[in-house]
Amino acid sequence: MSAVIALISIFFILIIVSLALILIIKHSNLCVKYNRLNKYLYKYLNVITSARYGNLKTKCDDGVDALTIQLSKNTNALLESVFDRDIMISEYIEKEKQSQNIKQDFISSLAHDLKVPIIAQDNTYDLFLNGNFGELNELQKSAIKNLKISNNDLKNLIVDLLDVQKLDKQELELNIQNTDLNKLIKEVIEQNKSILTIQNKQIIFNSKSDVFYPLDSFLIKRVLNNLISNAIFYGKNSKNITITLSKNSKEIIISVSDEGDGIKEEDINNIFTKYYTASKKYSNIGVGLGLYIANKIITAHFGKIEAKNNKDKGACFAIVLPNKN
Repeated sequence: MSAVIALISIFFILIIVSLALILIIKHSNLCVKYNRLNKYLYKYLNVITSARYGNLKTKCDDGVDALTIQLSKNTNALLESVFDRDIMISEYIEKEKQSQNIKQDFISSLAHDLKVPIIAQDNTYDLFLNGNFGELNELQKSAIKNLKISNNDLKNLIVDLLDVQKLDKQELELNIQNTDLNKLIKEVIEQNKSILTIQNKQIIFNSKSDVFYPLDSFLIKRVLNNLISNAIFYGKNSKNITITLSKNSKEIIISVSDEGDGIKEEDINNIFTKYYTASKKYSNIGVGLGLYIANKIITAHFGKIEAKNNKDKGACFAIVLPNKN
């Protein structure tokens, strides 16, 4: 009897040991599979992170089971598809750049070709008005003056087209020299004298002190000419244009003010935007380039240009430069 009990005990012990061995083996296999899966997921995460930062050539390793194998295949196929599309987009962008460069070169070439005859035409109008071809009656003079105004608009358009091409290509180079601002402003006023006379307007220049400032005088004259042209042509009810030069411990300020109808409040924050249609009222070329260029030039001098309405009537544009002294 005791022998039977001993045999039964041994049998149960063998069963328990067998079950224990089976569980140990299964657990061991699970651990191995877990480690393989963990390594796979770690590598898979690295591939996804690499792709996130633009590296689409890294591929996923084969998986550890049917599910992860399929995941790797799908992910690799997706990365290849994105890579192919990236190449296609890059090629398209490059073609667009080339097309845009051709357009810009064409516009620049056309503008250069048009500039010369326009200037010659403007000089011819002056010769007529000065009586070089004989005396003109008042009707003829009026017609010539109107032609000169239109020609001046066209000339400004050509100059702005040339300038905006340089700005878009970031070719704006500053020739900085210490400049007498009072003298510079007076020179600009003199340049606009004939147009002021034709339009029956005058510029009142107020300067509170002598101001010398390091700047590109040619480009700043370009800005002032634009602001004065705006005040001349779009301050319809304004006979006086006021230019004021002032300074304080922080800023140098040149303001150009007219007595016209002013600017709509909703347009003030947008009139310096390229091709902004509402800015046509305050852009002497009608396509929204003049003030855009002016803003770019002043920004290049580390300053800013502001627009606001006067308290009584009219608009005021202010060039604000940092006082470097």
